[in-house]
Amino acid sequence: MEQQFPFQSSPLPYSYVALMPHCDANTLYYHHDKYYAEAVYELNRLAVRHRLTDQSLSQLVTEDYNLPAVQLNRLKSAAGSVYNHQLYFDGIGCKAGPPPFNRLTEAITTTYGSMARFQQLMTEAAESIIGSGWVWLVAEGNKGIHISTTINNEVVPLHSVTPILVLDMWEHAYLTLDHFNKPSYVDTWFSLIDWARAERRYLAALGPEAVG
Repeated sequence: MEQQFPFQSSPLPYSYVALMPHCDANTLYYHHDKYYAEAVYELNRLAVRHRLTDQSLSQLVTEDYNLPAVQLNRLKSAAGSVYNHQLYFDGIGCKAGPPPFNRLTEAITTTYGSMARFQQLMTEAAESIIGSGWVWLVAEGNKGIHISTTINNEVVPLHSVTPILVLDMWEHAYLTLDHFNKPSYVDTWFSLIDWARAERRYLAALGPEAVG
């Protein structure tokens, strides 16, 4: 996830047609090559304008800068959009299937009672967002996991939590395919989660002792 200037669009780890029939090629193309790519372009432009080319992506997301409020909001929005989209696309696999049993799914089941209950709570979180935003599953080191939401392109506090999963709830992610049926979109996303990648992020959040 860490990047340095000049920031670049991360390539999709699958083809535009790989998610069909769950996600059509046009939706995926415009989501990745238009909305996400434009955010990368905007972030590079703002980094140059404000002389922040020595800052990493995570710094641009988390650090405060002495800028006018309007300019700071634009910078944070662009950085958050790039960060969130990279995690979102990276977290999707091209093979639909049920979640495997691993450390992460064991933690989810322990915390929420079942995977079905977890999916229900993620759906409720998605439906609770007024306007655009993101739904997250984050880990607080070895203190447990929890569901969180952010509005617009805000990012969860990376100084205290590690993102494990993120769900894009901007309309461009689901409107063409599912119209305004958010539960259907969440169900599609849930079936395409790359649980192996999510597991690696979760184990990294737990620290070296988790690997052993």
